[in-house]
Amino acid sequence: MKKVLYIAFGLLLFGPAFAQQMVVEGLVMDSGKVPVPSVHIHTSSKKAFAQTDSRGFFSITVNATDTLRLTAEGYDTLLWSVGTATKSTERIRFELQPKTREVEEINITRRRMANFDVGFLPAVRGVQITTGTNAVIELESLSGAKSTANPREIFAKIPGINIWESDGAGIQIGIGARGLSPDRAANFNTRQNGYDISADALGYPESYYTPPIEVLKSIEIIRGSASLQYGTQFGGLLNFVIKDPAAYTPLEWTSRTTGGSYGYLGTMNRLSGTKNRFSYQLYHQYKRGNGYRQNAHFDQHQLFAQIGYHCTENMRIRLEYTHMNYLAQQPGGLTDVQFEEDPTQSLRDRNWFKVNWNVLALHYDWEITASTTFNVRAFGMQSTRESLGFLEKVTMQDDLLARTMISGEFQNAGIEARLMQKYAFASSDVNWLKNIKGAALVGMRYYRGESFAFQGDAPAGDGADFSFLHPDNLENSSYAFPSENTAGFIENILFFGSKWRMNMGMRFESISSAAIGYYKQYVVHPVNFDTLAIYTRNSERYVDRNLPLFGAGLSRQIGKRGALYLNWTQNYRAINFTDIRLTNPNFSVDTLMRDEYGSTTELGFRGLINDVFIYDVALFYLFYGDKIGIAPLPGTVNKQRTNVGDAINLGIEWFMEWDVMKTFKDSARSSFTVFTNLSYTDARYIRSKEASYVGNKVEYVSPFIGKIGLKWKNQKWAIQVQGSYNSAQFTDATNSIEPSGDAVIGQIPSYLVFDFSSRYAVRQWLTVECGVNNFTNSTYYTRRAVSYPGPGIIPSDGISAYLTLQVTLAVKNKRKQF
Repeated sequence: MKKVLYIAFGLLLFGPAFAQQMVVEGLVMDSGKVPVPSVHIHTSSKKAFAQTDSRGFFSITVNATDTLRLTAEGYDTLLWSVGTATKSTERIRFELQPKTREVEEINITRRRMANFDVGFLPAVRGVQITTGTNAVIELESLSGAKSTANPREIFAKIPGINIWESDGAGIQIGIGARGLSPDRAANFNTRQNGYDISADALGYPESYYTPPIEVLKSIEIIRGSASLQYGTQFGGLLNFVIKDPAAYTPLEWTSRTTGGSYGYLGTMNRLSGTKNRFSYQLYHQYKRGNGYRQNAHFDQHQLFAQIGYHCTENMRIRLEYTHMNYLAQQPGGLTDVQFEEDPTQSLRDRNWFKVNWNVLALHYDWEITASTTFNVRAFGMQSTRESLGFLEKVTMQDDLLARTMISGEFQNAGIEARLMQKYAFASSDVNWLKNIKGAALVGMRYYRGESFAFQGDAPAGDGADFSFLHPDNLENSSYAFPSENTAGFIENILFFGSKWRMNMGMRFESISSAAIGYYKQYVVHPVNFDTLAIYTRNSERYVDRNLPLFGAGLSRQIGKRGALYLNWTQNYRAINFTDIRLTNPNFSVDTLMRDEYGSTTELGFRGLINDVFIYDVALFYLFYGDKIGIAPLPGTVNKQRTNVGDAINLGIEWFMEWDVMKTFKDSARSSFTVFTNLSYTDARYIRSKEASYVGNKVEYVSPFIGKIGLKWKNQKWAIQVQGSYNSAQFTDATNSIEPSGDAVIGQIPSYLVFDFSSRYAVRQWLTVECGVNNFTNSTYYTRRAVSYPGPGIIPSDGISAYLTLQVTLAVKNKRKQF
């Protein structure tokens, strides 16, 4: 009897509380009825937390006495009382309203990406300020060969991008902009999810690792004064953003399989999901193929793992690990005559290239208040890169003796902290201050790296045997390159009313670098080429720099969705260790080489008209002091890597895209767009220690670069055709048109390439993609290599086709229809 009384008393006391628990399912949209992802939903009791998925949906268990608080960056906070619900499971539509004028820019970006695959970054976002020329390439619905990462299609809508095509599988992407060298994107500060992925940010900023395009959400390119937040590079920031884990499922599996020409096979499998406060993803990509040319086999693996945890509704941590390895046979370069005879031939069958890349990163994000955000990203890398083969001029026959091996080891670590503070003067007693709002970004960065470069003889076989014959006494050189960097940066943006905005930035760099090691000097008989003597030259070189760099920008809104902008920023690039000491029979190195410096100025006009026409037109002026390049050594037939001189790159960039179909009929079901992407760059030397270079054009600058494309899509189909054109470009400061005998110097002819791609959504879970790259089978090349993977002409791929099947399956929670 007592037990019955206790149970009855408990039900009487606690029953109402139990009965008051309920499930709220919501769909969050903005004022334009567009779903808003990543909205934070938490309860006043702080016992539950949820986040909207990519469709704006969420589900949360609450008490009847709770109040839901919906917050999203750029929107007003929305409060909703659970007590107004009438059912145990309530389904509600929520509408968020813009918080500040910058949200108009965010909405423009969202709509533009939905229709055009490319957009502008908002002026203020998270711990990031973006001004000047910037772009975000939205990759979710981008047409093109994603598995083989065709850069012509990926960067089709970014003006002025010059591309080096070293392989047809997207293993390494080499791009440059505004007349800068495309060599492994070394003129960009290359990052993944905001942290460094290049070999050595100071001493060797080349990127041997490119994330798989199949798993990327977007690619961000930030130039102008705001790029000082990330570094001193002339090209600005190139940031690869990996997709977020699937939000509203504990498990989603995506599998992509691609088959293509020349024995290509690519697979990508990705698992991701979110459960309560945890989120995770894991993907693996594999590529293999025989290549367009003989002796061009490759085999690559990529792995990425991420786990995230929402400590509170305003605090999150993420841990990420990236691994990539590949082995590629390099067919070497060709002379001009050999290229004309047969671009697929190879004169080298003993050249190999091997990379092993490992990066670990930790993110910490804290939204302290609605106006204050703090971020810390720490990262570390331990990687290797090894080149093996016969390095002599392409005109020399392989002697089948010992090969040359260059081994690089990269170890670095860094930490970067950022604090963003938004502010306003609405409460000021001064009337003119009341219309001013702003955001200030303050950050610090510490980076320490140590790279090693070894060069010596390797076994004489034809296999991929990456070992030195005499590791304790290398025949060429052995160097260590320690570096240390401390940097501080400040960026501030002011909004004057609804029309004007101004930003100012400063970066202070303290850099210490060194080169410690030895190289060997050989005395050779001039007639029979016997070695008469060998001298070991020990050397140590230490360089310390303290550099203040400044940038500023101004923009004015024109019309409802247009903006006129002006930006100026200083730039700087340190010499890297390949500029200090590597033995190459094709050129020598100037031991007195200096760092490069300069500045960039841009004036542009961009915007969106009626959601159907997008434009971005910019003039730029880039001063490049002490530019490093290859030039003939005066008085000899030899070539030297040296400070060629000061150069000016002056040009115009033009991008426009028009949705023809939506102009005449507003429809969300289909569209037909036409885009043009044009640039003209006049890059010339204005000063040089060699007087004959003054007035000459800068090497590897294609004056005219143009792309034009047509794309039709509906809810199931997407079909695109585009053409890419580059005018002729020089490869050295003498502007030699006739090629040298070793094919290292000479003009690169103009070329025109066409690509076709298509995609069909068979079901919600099944997609088919297919396409043909270079479908006119143009024979062309984009570079003359002075070393690996040459030396000589590196032919680009001919016609190739591919077919991709994508399957996406998910474990879904039960959800209602709205």
